[in-house]
Amino acid sequence: MKRDARLAPLSEEHHHGLVFALRIERELPEAGEEEVAGLYADLLRFWSRGLLPHFHTESECLLARLIRHRPADDPQISRLHTEHLAMYGLVARMRDANTGPERRAALRDFGTTLHDHIRWEERDLFESAQAELAEAELDAVGAEIAERHPKPTASPWEDVEEG
Repeated sequence: MKRDARLAPLSEEHHHGLVFALRIERELPEAGEEEVAGLYADLLRFWSRGLLPHFHTESECLLARLIRHRPADDPQISRLHTEHLAMYGLVARMRDANTGPERRAALRDFGTTLHDHIRWEERDLFESAQAELAEAELDAVGAEIAERHPKPTASPWEDVEEG
């Protein structure tokens, strides 16, 4: 199913997340301690500038409407929350890491989790949301997304995507 234009800004942000996950996958294996520290610093910026606002938008705009149609224990809703919380935990794990190998492992796990989460959201969650939500609900989601994430002239994530 083609991505509905009202959800497209979230999908565009997903692209940035996939780029960063790929960056971790490519750079981390050969990175020395200085490069790992730089990648970690970039991740913290990426987290605060992009992922946290993105997670809040997904929950407060899209999920808030989906839960009207689904039971509280719906597997997709549970998975969304569980995976978002897992990423919060991985960021805390990186902040608490006392050694380079601990931080390296947390970065690797974060990249893998982010990649898999985005792929699932795009293939499953967004597809079912587009099919399930009424046009008026999708209009409201789109308007709220646009209000929260106005189209910037440059991505606030670019400097951390490319290193």
